[in-house]
Amino acid sequence: MKILKLIPTALILLLLAGCNGCNKGKSREKPDVSGIRLDVKLMRFDNDLFDFRTKDYDQQVVFMRGKYGPFYDFYIDHFVIGPHPAGDTTHVEHDALTKFLADSYIDRIQDSINYHFKDTRDIERDLTQAFKYFKYYFPKADVPKVAGVNSGFALGAFTYGKDMLGIGLDLYMGPDNIDYDSAGIYKYLQHKMRREYIARNSMEAIYDLYFGGNEMQRGETLIEGMVEKGKKMYFLSYVLPDAPDSMIVGFTALQTRWCEANEYEIWKFLNDKDMLYKNNYMDQKRYLDEGPTTAGMPAEAPGNIGSWIGLQIVNKFMKETGHKIPIQDMVLKYDAKTILNKAKYRPSKSVF
Repeated sequence: MKILKLIPTALILLLLAGCNGCNKGKSREKPDVSGIRLDVKLMRFDNDLFDFRTKDYDQQVVFMRGKYGPFYDFYIDHFVIGPHPAGDTTHVEHDALTKFLADSYIDRIQDSINYHFKDTRDIERDLTQAFKYFKYYFPKADVPKVAGVNSGFALGAFTYGKDMLGIGLDLYMGPDNIDYDSAGIYKYLQHKMRREYIARNSMEAIYDLYFGGNEMQRGETLIEGMVEKGKKMYFLSYVLPDAPDSMIVGFTALQTRWCEANEYEIWKFLNDKDMLYKNNYMDQKRYLDEGPTTAGMPAEAPGNIGSWIGLQIVNKFMKETGHKIPIQDMVLKYDAKTILNKAKYRPSKSVF
């Protein structure tokens, strides 16, 4: 099996030291959104839910449904009761919620959430700014209400229709949180479990809601899945223009630098394996899913490396078209095959 030539980390750092901050936003467009009237507030569903401990049950149910609408029943259904046959669950809700709130593990998670999220003004600021950019590019789209929840380490950011964005605050308490290991959360995921990722992951959930997020589809080639994932990453770079390049794809800064220094070799590896134009679902999983590394590549190569290449292809497509295509059109009107054909993506070989 051919292995990628590894450029030493020390050399990577030396080469990138003078590239004007390769891990920062590279001249991304930042339109003036100060005129967009928008102020995102993070509703603390988690704290309101724990008020059931001290308040009348029936009155609190009325309060929760009045404040959160059908999202309350969705949460009870999926996070409190759990999998169950279809049908009315009213008769089990009270007991299930009582047991949920009495669970020492859930209580410990909530205590940790309360410690880390005493002040959420920074999160509200980041979400407000991201949604302003979203409304600037997609003015007809709705901006949901935002609710912070205790997800039991299940979900970080998710949408409930177009009305509500849920934030599992328990998955953003810092990569060194002692409960993540005991919960069986992989180390390669924990570096993203910090509050700075809340806006990024929220906008990814919004993209999936409005534009479709299933890049891994049976019957679709690997390269098409890579480009579709690249479109999503490109969208994120526009609604989060100040986010580091590494955060856009979800890599560490060092992983991003490694990819930039080895772009030619990564592309050559994928071509030599003769998999780009085949519709092998397991190849899609291998190169578009999260993972500690990418099979067949050096240990420094991050998992999900296909998304990074997909983003480079979309960047090249925009360059080849003179950056004249609005992001709205790129997302909605250009499919993966068209982008790939027009991009003429061929990374240059490093001279080192």
